[in-house]
Amino acid sequence: MEVHDGYTGLLFRDPVITMGVFDGVHLGHRMLLRRVTEEASLTGSDSVAVTFDPHPRIVLTGDPGHLSFLTDLEERIPILQETGIGHLVVIPFTAELSRMTAPAFVDSILCRHLGVRHLITGYNHHFGRKHEGDANTILECSARMDFRVTREEAYLINGEPVSSSLIRKTLGEGRIERATEMLGYDYFIRGKVVSGRKIGRNMGFPTANIAPLFAHKLIPRTGVYAVEAEIHGEEGRYAGMLNIGHRPTISDSDGNRTIEVHLISFSGDLYERQITVTFRHRLRDEMKFNDMDALAAQLVKDREMTIALLQH
Repeated sequence: MEVHDGYTGLLFRDPVITMGVFDGVHLGHRMLLRRVTEEASLTGSDSVAVTFDPHPRIVLTGDPGHLSFLTDLEERIPILQETGIGHLVVIPFTAELSRMTAPAFVDSILCRHLGVRHLITGYNHHFGRKHEGDANTILECSARMDFRVTREEAYLINGEPVSSSLIRKTLGEGRIERATEMLGYDYFIRGKVVSGRKIGRNMGFPTANIAPLFAHKLIPRTGVYAVEAEIHGEEGRYAGMLNIGHRPTISDSDGNRTIEVHLISFSGDLYERQITVTFRHRLRDEMKFNDMDALAAQLVKDREMTIALLQH
């Protein structure tokens, strides 16, 4: 897959195009992208996905600090590549672009710059100023500008349309297996290991405190999870137990939510290194224990359960 920064100066061969943010690149997105590659293959055309960075909501929201998403662009690219799409056009999303009407976007960017011959859209696709563009807008544009349009139906699991917003809601509820089912892969967080208070080490469970690389990365519901971890620059994966929460047993906790992972078979210093943790199972809610000994006893049980689940 060839990645293009911006939409000017590109020459495609009768391109079949789809567009969207593709947050998470879930199974619905991949169905759509496969249709693009299949159609392009039949007609000898280029297959093209058009996306935007940053996420439009970050630009359009007055206070973006509370926003969270499944993936940033760096995380989306390798997942998009797996679909077989030939070209990814990354359009910088700006306040100026947000004011462009839907017909103007189709005319200027899709037609004049990218030369669309066949546009394949999702079942609920909206675009343009104030999301005014929809399937009817695209059909009207196609009649004037001479390109084909195909509208794909929703990808359903158990009768429910798969969407990025539904997956975000599901992860917020801690339903890891359900999110995996809709994503088609296990949810993950990429981060940098930062300095912690070394409380876990004193209990025999040294942990790495993770600061996500993507400021708007969605963090699943507070609780304890069985995970697998990859350390940047090293081969292999490590089983681990990860806690998301406020450490209520520690009386002098500052109350901020932390992400801490204990790698069961790893010994070494992870400080300042990059790590990717992949969520496999949710073990339990975060709990407040009477003392540190009770917490340590629970951590032993969590470790045993993690090993059993990941081995299975």
